[in-house]
Amino acid sequence: MTNQFIQIRQKLHQHPELSGKELVTSRYVVEQLRNLGITEIHTDFAQHSVLAVIRSPHLGKTILFRSELDALPIAEANNFEHQSLQIGISHKCGHDGHITTLLALAHRFTENPPEKGTILLLFQSAEEVGTGAKEVLDSKILEKFNIDFVFAYHNLPGHPLGLTMCKSGTFTPSVESFNATLIGKNCHASEPQKGINPARAIAKFVQFMEQFLQPNKQMSNYCVVTPIHISLGEKNYGISAGQAEIGYTVRTWTAQDLAELKLKVTGHLEEICSQEGLKWELDWFESFHSNHNDEKAVAIIESACQNLGYSYQTLENPLDFGEDFGLFSEHYKGAMFALGSGENCPALHTVDYDFPNQLLPVACNIFQEIARQCLDN
Repeated sequence: MTNQFIQIRQKLHQHPELSGKELVTSRYVVEQLRNLGITEIHTDFAQHSVLAVIRSPHLGKTILFRSELDALPIAEANNFEHQSLQIGISHKCGHDGHITTLLALAHRFTENPPEKGTILLLFQSAEEVGTGAKEVLDSKILEKFNIDFVFAYHNLPGHPLGLTMCKSGTFTPSVESFNATLIGKNCHASEPQKGINPARAIAKFVQFMEQFLQPNKQMSNYCVVTPIHISLGEKNYGISAGQAEIGYTVRTWTAQDLAELKLKVTGHLEEICSQEGLKWELDWFESFHSNHNDEKAVAIIESACQNLGYSYQTLENPLDFGEDFGLFSEHYKGAMFALGSGENCPALHTVDYDFPNQLLPVACNIFQEIARQCLDN
């Protein structure tokens, strides 16, 4: 990969923006696309998303490649020259690298346009909070195109650099988070019987959630329930607490399993609060649909790696993080794959993570070969 695209990634890394606020990033992407001579660029849909269209002279298939625009609310611990300039915000999931991959792919297609068909490059807003893909689909912009396949990748630390990992069927789980508010009544700490303290209800609810935990990926009832936060009352030792909040993230292999779990959570929370005389509120958010990889799309990815001489591994089990791309896989044939970003690369969403520049040409080559195979057939 030329220094030009390494510099682009590093500039993106220096100027991260949170989900739904990627205005500067979006404008920078549009600027780079125009510099490459791409004239059909769609903006002003799905928050700050961008869609670039590269058409060939002849009719053929339409292939979409997606990357994400947003960063995370994580303070960077790295002190290299391209460190984040935004306090408390940084690209700790590698979206700066994913964006750059598509820009490099755009450069290749403008230099050597496909002989037939259409390439769509989608730079999606708000992936980290699970709303971006839905907003893209709701905008109906993709309905202007007869899309044959959609593809995306995610870098994956802890695995050999450049190793492609994929599987047919479920590739990532269904994931959703919730926050429950339990509302009782404050009173003097010396007379707790005159109030309604949510502490016992919180304890019951934590025990209830534990029964669903099944972290074994080989089990059909795979379920990970992760406590995120618990708060009860205030640090005033003369007042018995009158309100509490508890939050979880839950993940299952299928949307149906998640829907059933949500019903159980709601029902039991209502039961506990009724027993304890509490009012309650329950808010579900950051929904990520399970990613279903089409068998033919996976075969194309594997063939592309073989043609390039790249290592390929068929995963036995799905990955365990949520990915907004899952919603696209419900509407179009396609697949997401993982690319190893180094066995010693810090984990995603950690303060010292940084996308490895060496992965840029690997990802770009695979996307280009995927496009060639799709458009030539």
